[in-house]
Amino acid sequence: MTAASATAQTWGLVGIALCIWVALRLAFGPLPQDAAYHLLADTRTLGSIPRAGDVLTNLAILAAGVTGAALWRRVHIAAEERAAYALLIAGMVLTALGSAYYHWAPSDARLVWDRLPMTLVIAALLAFVLADRVDPAFAGAAWWPFALLGAASVLWWPFSTSFGSEDLLLYVVVRAGAGIAIVFLLLLRKGRHSHAGWLVTAIALDVVMTVVEGLDRPIFVATGGLVSGHNLKHVLAGALLGCILAWLLQRRSRPTGADEPRPA
Repeated sequence: MTAASATAQTWGLVGIALCIWVALRLAFGPLPQDAAYHLLADTRTLGSIPRAGDVLTNLAILAAGVTGAALWRRVHIAAEERAAYALLIAGMVLTALGSAYYHWAPSDARLVWDRLPMTLVIAALLAFVLADRVDPAFAGAAWWPFALLGAASVLWWPFSTSFGSEDLLLYVVVRAGAGIAIVFLLLLRKGRHSHAGWLVTAIALDVVMTVVEGLDRPIFVATGGLVSGHNLKHVLAGALLGCILAWLLQRRSRPTGADEPRPA
């Protein structure tokens, strides 16, 4: 596959996501942000740090980003994957900072800066998986259109509010669509690299993160105020990002075509 073909197919995927959003918007209308989202269970203060549990647990995400930067020369990625890797690491670090900024004083305005860098991580990961499962040309072609779509999906939410029709639906379509695409690629396509178990573990952690986030207050109550579901979500997010880095560090190219060993 040529770079031009990969770019065309990438924009085709972006177009499909936008069409799904338009269809869902016409069928069900806009999706507003739940006002109760900001009512997080852990409101403890540590010194001058408000909501310290949710703020400080972002150190797990920051640790993953710093580790990824330190592994720049050790990860097994091709030259055309370097830009996607840079986006991945930048997204990790900015996610930690953006999430800490949001949790310091939760609000819709700050939530934008929490979600925006997360879409960069998702864009880079989807580009890596497409390069591994479909064609290497996607590594250089897909990361920036996906990043643009992800950023647009977040920024559309506050922009739509100015029209009196608050709409979070595009962000949901992008997040869910990327996750579903990655799962199906892992299930239906053979990878060019080994150690895909790390990606499967990352997906499992994402599911657990969703569960504990929904159980934020029940977990806080059950642990006697020791830890909340959102605290755990941040720690699990750091572990998830660590799994992605482990895959990129440990993976090796599988033999293909003429390089494959002949059967005895």
